[in-house]
Amino acid sequence: MVRPPREPLGRPERRILLIFAAVVLLTAVLAVTAQLVLGPADPETPAVSPVPVVATSSPAAMTDPSSVPASPTAGVAGTPALPPASCDGPCLVRLDDSDGVRRALVDGRTTPNYSHDGQVWAALPAASIAGLRDRGVPVTIVQDDGDTLALYVVRAPEDMGLAEAAEIIGQAGEIVDTVGRQWVIRVDELPTPARGLVDRGIWVEKFPPTRARPPVPEAARETLPRIDDLDTLPGDVSAAELERTIRDLQGQSSTDGTGVGTRQYTTTGNVMAGEYLYRRFAEMGINVWFEDFVTDDGLLSLNVVAELPGDDPADAYLVLGHYDSINEQSADQSEAPGADDNATGVAAMLEIARVLSQHRLAHPVRFFATNVEEVGLQGVEAFTRRLVEDGVVIAGAYNIDAVGSATHGTQLVLNGDASSIWLQDILVDMNDRYGLGQALLVRQNPVIVADDNYLRDAGVPTILVARELFGWSTILHSPGDTIDTIDMDNVQDATTLVLLGVAALTQDA
Repeated sequence: MVRPPREPLGRPERRILLIFAAVVLLTAVLAVTAQLVLGPADPETPAVSPVPVVATSSPAAMTDPSSVPASPTAGVAGTPALPPASCDGPCLVRLDDSDGVRRALVDGRTTPNYSHDGQVWAALPAASIAGLRDRGVPVTIVQDDGDTLALYVVRAPEDMGLAEAAEIIGQAGEIVDTVGRQWVIRVDELPTPARGLVDRGIWVEKFPPTRARPPVPEAARETLPRIDDLDTLPGDVSAAELERTIRDLQGQSSTDGTGVGTRQYTTTGNVMAGEYLYRRFAEMGINVWFEDFVTDDGLLSLNVVAELPGDDPADAYLVLGHYDSINEQSADQSEAPGADDNATGVAAMLEIARVLSQHRLAHPVRFFATNVEEVGLQGVEAFTRRLVEDGVVIAGAYNIDAVGSATHGTQLVLNGDASSIWLQDILVDMNDRYGLGQALLVRQNPVIVADDNYLRDAGVPTILVARELFGWSTILHSPGDTIDTIDMDNVQDATTLVLLGVAALTQDA
């Protein structure tokens, strides 16, 4: 077919054509530039929005506040401000809980700080966050650092409206994240008052710190050597580790360079000590958790509990020591170092855990750093009540309290009752067999009151191991209870003695 000749273009039509051609050329240049800078698209990687959004009822789920309209409720009490889109260092993030996310965290040698109701919170470096996003995983940055000291988790009961819950919770602290019926808040006061929330049916618990390493898997523990010979254990007790722990606990919250702080239960140093102990257990690859409780005056306090598994869980054993301190000479609790009472007992407990973690045990051993011992034994009361409610059976326990004094030489009190004489006998035997030279005072005296009393009342055979009893020392419960007054040989010998006793209990299935 012969086409008719075209009409020549007028000036306006030519101008439009030139503009169109210029636009096409500019588009082509930009496309080529993008290929050179970014490289070719990866056909194996799904297209992912640079601003992934997790579906929740809150604007806190949106990871890039610059790309989405602000919520009409942002800034209202009970509603968090939009979180940062990125961070340079370790950031606290929230992820949807799934097998894929869990595998990704394991691959990155990361253990979640907290998980509940289909959500996982973890402190991740910027590179890990970018890697997850590159794989199409929605990531909500909750906080642009990994500091958890002032963070708490709260959950509203089902019969409470979300608006009402948000208003109440917003008054308790700054809301940094919310999803469903749970919130993460940052509080101004440590430890935080919790009675008002608990009385309204709102769940409150401390947000756990970041673990240095994940718990050692069961399969890996099965390859560890059994304790076939107790003779090797005394040499495994490290004086350096004991001293490290005592100094660290003595100095909690100290800011004046003296290394003398406080762990009195109403102070920030007490919460710092709880997080410190959590991290120490985690360093050993031991499963560890907080058991929160509300004190008589309404504060949320932390018991720290860890457990080494054993082949036969029918008989589990317990090692405990309180980590709070007190200054009875002043209303000012900023100087309550508690080096002997009871950083020594906690140091012994941690060292026993460290040594036993290198072995496969026949029976589980639970470690319990109890709190608020100095004011009414409140931590052990809460712990024991939970043991009974959960049906956990403890076959025997050793309570280590103030074992560093040299005032009475090598004297060491072992106090129990008729139900725990057999636990005393084990320590007497170990002291003689291994020549530890402890001058043991074996007693079954009900007048001696310590954390072990609550355990005995619940049917747990328990022995108190102590060098100083109430009223014996002029240093305890004062600013003078510092590490320079401690005999480290006495601490090491007491640690070795209890280690041998617990090891003997967990030697055979």
